[in-house]
Amino acid sequence: MSGMYVAKESGITFNPALTPTTTPNKQAFVKAFKDNFTYEVMEHPNPHELVFSLKNVDVSFANALRRVMISEVPTVAIEIVYIDNNTSITHDEVLSHRLGLIPLDVDPEEFEFYSKGATTSIGDDNTNDHNTVVFKMDVYCPSRPPSNSELDSTKIILPPDLESVSTSDSDALARDVAHKHTARGKGELPNRPYTKHVYSRDLIWCPEGDQETRLKRKPKVVEGDILITKLRQNQRITLTCHARKSTGKDHAKYSPVATASYRMKPVVELKERVFDEDADRLVVLEPGVFEIREVKGVTGKKREAVMVNEYVCTMSRNFMRDPYLKDVVVISRDPNHFIFSVETVGMLTAVEVLKKSLVVLREKAENLAKEIKAVKEGRERGESMEED
Repeated sequence: MSGMYVAKESGITFNPALTPTTTPNKQAFVKAFKDNFTYEVMEHPNPHELVFSLKNVDVSFANALRRVMISEVPTVAIEIVYIDNNTSITHDEVLSHRLGLIPLDVDPEEFEFYSKGATTSIGDDNTNDHNTVVFKMDVYCPSRPPSNSELDSTKIILPPDLESVSTSDSDALARDVAHKHTARGKGELPNRPYTKHVYSRDLIWCPEGDQETRLKRKPKVVEGDILITKLRQNQRITLTCHARKSTGKDHAKYSPVATASYRMKPVVELKERVFDEDADRLVVLEPGVFEIREVKGVTGKKREAVMVNEYVCTMSRNFMRDPYLKDVVVISRDPNHFIFSVETVGMLTAVEVLKKSLVVLREKAENLAKEIKAVKEGRERGESMEED
């Protein structure tokens, strides 16, 4: 696509290029793509967040990449739940659904896709340690809360954003969390029954076959503090979960990303320099894009608006409310330059999701080429038979 999306008072309009781009043959297209394509990592604050840009690609490629990241990168999630005992207030169906949505830290490359076989009392003929991960849960709520000694021996799992605190602060914070949790369990009302919270960390991996030695990454839940349900005294949950490999096309629980989106890169231009009061208004109307700097060497001018970060532009048309700025500022989007934002749920890192998505796209392109070749060869054989 060649041209620009320009923000005007009436809305966003597309201005096509005067000379449309053409690709005379496949070789020229591939060469032009290799010569012009650029990739740049813009932000990578942690393993599960990534912001990157793709330049000189078509929107069809960008959207295909986004869709693959959402629905075609395989992961492992709980698929079947065998409930032996559930005396909690949460129904079996709701409990199973909640368990299925818990992200699992399991390497999908170490497992095969599951194919259904003949059904038996313990699953089916095709269930094995190469396509199934087993987790078990057995949680019981006693009639009284745990004692202080029991709390001291219990490991408190802190959220990821608190992992950077010092050891002494972490110990103090853990004791505080335990104290508050116990207080919540007892409740403010007198004679209130003890309530036990069931968390995702209560799911325990049970190795099957040679998984203990074969798996390089030991299966576990991504976050241990996900609340599943609550138990009152003498209530129990006993169950077994079978987790399997699949993709987001099958169910959303297999999607590795919480966010996978893109936007076209903003392009901000000033037709002329903006000074003093006009500069002050521009900084207010387009926050983050411009900043005020001192001017030297320009008679009668003290301040100037200078563009510092056009990436944060939201295509706002607030500046058009100003009779002077609307004729000076031009905001547009480059339709061949895309900024991707990817945030995973923890099953895979953002870089892994991107790499696997590109592999899936390549396989799709190769399969399409094979299908086109087969159709072409079939037509040629049909034509030769007609001639005979």
